[in-house]
Amino acid sequence: MGNAVSSDLKTSTATSIDAPDAVLHRLRQALALMLWEMEAVRVRPEEPFRLASGNFSPIYVNGRRVISDPSFMQLFSATSRLLLERRGIASDAVAGGETAGIPFASVLSVALGCPMVYVRKQPKGYGMGSQVEGQLKPGQRVLLVEDLITDGGSKKGFIDALRAAEVTVDHCLVFFDRQQGGAELLQGWGVQLHALADRHTTLAAGVEAGHLKAEARAEVDAYFADPGAWHRARGLEFQGG
Repeated sequence: MGNAVSSDLKTSTATSIDAPDAVLHRLRQALALMLWEMEAVRVRPEEPFRLASGNFSPIYVNGRRVISDPSFMQLFSATSRLLLERRGIASDAVAGGETAGIPFASVLSVALGCPMVYVRKQPKGYGMGSQVEGQLKPGQRVLLVEDLITDGGSKKGFIDALRAAEVTVDHCLVFFDRQQGGAELLQGWGVQLHALADRHTTLAAGVEAGHLKAEARAEVDAYFADPGAWHRARGLEFQGG
C-alpha cells in the first residue's frame, strides 16, 4: 500500500463512525443495512440464541452468511480499502484468522494488491507443524482480518502466532464489532481495532429501515447494558461475572 499516507490513530475512533468523512460514513451505513437485508443480523428476544460460551443473546451476527454475496464482499473490500487509506494504515500482507477471517482476508488482499496468509487456531499437528500458512518475511507489517469481534479473546492466538513469525501486527480489521470490550482488549496487546460496522450503527440502521422494532431494540440494549441481569431476569444461566 505505497499510496497510504501517515496519520495519527486515536483509540476513540477505532470503532466509531468517522464523523467528518461523509463518504466513509455512508459506505459503512450501507454495509450495516445489507446485513439486515441478508438476514446476517438476527434479533430474537423471545427465543435467544445460544453462544459458543454457553450464554445466550437476543442478537446474533452470522459473518459466514455474507461471504456468499459478491456485492457484499465487494462493498466490504472497497470500504476497507478506503478506511485504511484514510487512516494511513500500510500493510505488506493481510492475514485471515481460521476460519471465518479467511474469505475476508482473501478479497481484501486482492483489493489492496498485497499477499495473503492465514493463521490457524493451533499449529498443524503434522508435516511442518505450521500455524501461519503462506509466506511472510521478518519485519513485514501484517493486517489481521477477521469477520467480527466480541470480547477479543479469540484474537490473542492469531496475534501471538504472527508475532512469533517475526512480523509486526499493529492493526486488526473486522466487518462487525459487537462492542463488548474487544477494542480495549486488543489495545492492551498493542493492536488497534478497525470495524466497518458496529452494534450501535447496525441497530440504528435496522430501526430506520423497518427491519427492527423499537421494543426489540430496547431488549438488545438491555442485554448489552448488563448481560448477567438480562440472563437472570429470564431464568437463564450466565457464564461470567
